[in-house]
Amino acid sequence: SNQLAHRVHLCNPPQSALVDIRSHVFNYEAGGISFHSQAAVYPVMPANGSYLTVEDVASRLVMDVDVHYAPTRIVSLENTLNGTIMPLEEIIRIRELTQEHDIKLHLDGARLWHASISTGISMKEYCSYFDTISLCLSKGIGAPIGSILVGSEVAIKKARHFRLLFGGGWRQAGILAEAALWGIKNNWPTMEETHRRAKWLERVFLQIGCQITNPVDTNMIWVDTTEAGFTVEELMTELAKEGIKISGSGCAMRVVLHYQITDEAVEKFIEVLRKMACTPRMKVSVDLTTAAMKEQPGSIYEDEEPELTSGSLTLAPSQRRTRHSTTGSAASAGSGAGKDKTGTPSEGAHKKEFIDGMATISIVDDFEEPFQPRPRHVRRNISNATSTTAKSQERPRSAYDPDLSRAAQLREKEWRAARVSGASPRQRQILDEDDAPHSPMPHTLRSTKSLDLQEAEVRAFASGHLDRSATDTSGG
Repeated sequence: SNQLAHRVHLCNPPQSALVDIRSHVFNYEAGGISFHSQAAVYPVMPANGSYLTVEDVASRLVMDVDVHYAPTRIVSLENTLNGTIMPLEEIIRIRELTQEHDIKLHLDGARLWHASISTGISMKEYCSYFDTISLCLSKGIGAPIGSILVGSEVAIKKARHFRLLFGGGWRQAGILAEAALWGIKNNWPTMEETHRRAKWLERVFLQIGCQITNPVDTNMIWVDTTEAGFTVEELMTELAKEGIKISGSGCAMRVVLHYQITDEAVEKFIEVLRKMACTPRMKVSVDLTTAAMKEQPGSIYEDEEPELTSGSLTLAPSQRRTRHSTTGSAASAGSGAGKDKTGTPSEGAHKKEFIDGMATISIVDDFEEPFQPRPRHVRRNISNATSTTAKSQERPRSAYDPDLSRAAQLREKEWRAARVSGASPRQRQILDEDDAPHSPMPHTLRSTKSLDLQEAEVRAFASGHLDRSATDTSGG
């Protein structure tokens, strides 16, 4: 139905369509606008990251004033997009702009049902500002198949011709239409409960340290689990044990709820999230004040023992577990805990920082290996000329690297001092160049040959005794 709508409005090339760069018609319809409607497509990224504004649209409109460019004939919006609702006020402003320039306005309203339930704005009012609207019957409504194209009588008459031309004509669609009507009458009203469950899950994700990358206006939650310390694949494995399926990869996922998801299923999901956040091998960073914790309804810590409070720092019960440091002493969140016999905090203690009244809790595992900076480059072999075992050495970063700690910088300088002893003048020169804060040439581009071999080649070449065809240049 999206492609039919664009074909109805795009009849006289040269022409172009202006779309959201994240939209379905631009990314997931096989380039249909260019193929079916012979139109250029100009994608626009919203400046606010959520939805197109009239300023975004106005800045990319192509007027019919220069033969070098395809003028904009249609602006295509999507509501909702990634679960985010486009404000009606912005739709009205864009409509006024397109009318001023005689440009058509289309809406991909596959999930407009959700926007209507969430805002209380009727479908009729939403549709009144567009020339054509596509409404999906399987997303949200739950019909087995189908979509609706809404428009004027003239537009729909033209669309029927193009539907047959596209191969979209079919017979005996009444039984499928009846299924769609049942979904509209029975499933559509339940979306309000679906949105409530989505907000419930959103709060839990935030409480365990995840980031929400898009506003949760309807039934979609876009989650980044990086700060929570687990990957989507790990979460998928645990959820599968409870019969729950999600999709995603790495640390990014999209959680979508629908009318068949119950409160019991959400509670199972939350229980798995709690276990993932409290797994000893995970690092959990939680940024919540005491007031914020108390204000969050549907908390995963509800109905548990009272919270332990230290100043403005609130520790949830599931985070108040005892750890054992490498010295064998207990480390807990209570006062005096987490210290060894000398009074020094052990590695397993909760590390606390207070920034502008916000408490940050870092739960660090005692058995976790200490952080070791990974060497950036494998440097050349600066070996003694009399050494019989010249091996490539992997050495730390430059002593001037600001990312290194003071101790690491001292180790770097000790390494250099050991290499300088017995080195030739040329080797010392190379070390001095490497020790400069701004080296004129990246280390990765320098030769990995031993310096003795390089000097021998230079001397041989100068004396005319070097066969250049036999020279090994693999390290150059």
